[in-house]
Amino acid sequence: MPDGLAPDAPRERQSIRLPPDRIEALREWAEEGTALTAAARVSDPDGRLALVRTSWSDGWVLPGGAVEPGESPAAAAAREVREETGLDAAIGDPVVVFEQSYVDAERDAVAFEADYVVFAARAEGRVPDAADLGVDPDEIRAARWFDEVPANLHDGDLLRGFL
Repeated sequence: MPDGLAPDAPRERQSIRLPPDRIEALREWAEEGTALTAAARVSDPDGRLALVRTSWSDGWVLPGGAVEPGESPAAAAAREVREETGLDAAIGDPVVVFEQSYVDAERDAVAFEADYVVFAARAEGRVPDAADLGVDPDEIRAARWFDEVPANLHDGDLLRGFL
């Protein structure tokens, strides 16, 4: 993670085992890009949580994605929230930083390291239909407000304590 980013946020380790083709698809981002992902724990005045279901997730996920070169992680989180939920979120402090090891499952070896920062955020309003969200067609399968964290939260074991 860039020096000085979220020095007071808790750190957690995460190992992500992927098949070689998925590792290769992410290699350019990890080695020539930022190797950084930002997401937001978006809540509204009623305490609800905004989550999305994507084409790649097993369950509901926090809105977020890759930090572009020259973009701050907080700006990336705000951009991703807008793209994936249609909400304009006020991004707050980092909640947690996941220090990730991407493991080539076939070779059982670490291919590269990356960081994933989750920010607190506030927003309100209606979440549009999924067809109106995302950058690519079918990227976002659903988006909605939740009164409580759903059982089928992707990476729920890691994230649940921070939501």
